[in-house]
Amino acid sequence: MRPFYLNEKIELVLNLLEKNLEGIEIRKEGLSENIDFLADPGMIEHCLVNIFQNSIHALSKSENPFISVQLRQSNGTVIVMISDNGCGIPEAHIDKIFEPSFSLKGSRDVLASYESTIKGSGYGMANVNKCIELHKGNITVHSQLNIGTTVELSFPLIRRKLTKEEKMAIKNEGCHSNKRILLVEDEIQIAEVQRFVLTNDPCNHIVDVAHTGEAALKFLAKNEYDLISLDYMLPGKINGKNMYDHIRSENKTTPILFISGNIEFLESIKDLKRDDCFVDHVSKPCQNIVYLNSINVLLDKAKG
Repeated sequence: MRPFYLNEKIELVLNLLEKNLEGIEIRKEGLSENIDFLADPGMIEHCLVNIFQNSIHALSKSENPFISVQLRQSNGTVIVMISDNGCGIPEAHIDKIFEPSFSLKGSRDVLASYESTIKGSGYGMANVNKCIELHKGNITVHSQLNIGTTVELSFPLIRRKLTKEEKMAIKNEGCHSNKRILLVEDEIQIAEVQRFVLTNDPCNHIVDVAHTGEAALKFLAKNEYDLISLDYMLPGKINGKNMYDHIRSENKTTPILFISGNIEFLESIKDLKRDDCFVDHVSKPCQNIVYLNSINVLLDKAKG
């Protein structure tokens, strides 16, 4: 993951598909605003290309075809809406579009909704749905036969710094400051965001950053920490669970906040949290204020 402007990514995809979009009116709303977005840019581009291509295919027999793309923010969420006035999806099939291999194109186009040259593997929207899930987002599809389709994507908006409102909320709730924290995160851009929010106002923590388990062990051998922020999936032979076992072999009460979206780990963390009150977990990616609030809760427990 890395920060980028989502509006610029949308414009890039439209430029990449410029030849396929010939004869189609493009209506834009909200794309002039730079929305700072933390995500995997390749995955987001893949999602957008698939959705726009579906709209292009759906418009193959439409008169006065158009695609509308809207971008906006709302309550810590960034929303992308892509609409077309194409052939639409029959109501009987709307719940199947995310199933692998499902398609209404080519030999399965029983309503002759598409030009005969248009084919589909059936894996496009299944892959899109998986990408959205990995980013802790949501996708909804609304469609009417022979009227058109709207695809809405929503993601938690993860900024590189706290907003004024977030800083005020954290101060009002009472936050710990000037604690020594070990941050173990292999994705450099995410680590930089976490380090920035931890070391700046209102927290002002002292933070060491390790990108591997091996590097983290070296920090632990030299320093004592008030809290450890720990990614579960790490490169090399030492993962987050190995780190946890090592820490607990020497210290039973140092708060540990796991950061992970790994499905396997999400099951095991339930048992870990039941047996260890100084452990918590937030899914990756997570909003800055959720991350800091989780840290403050654990530091409260350690304080007693």
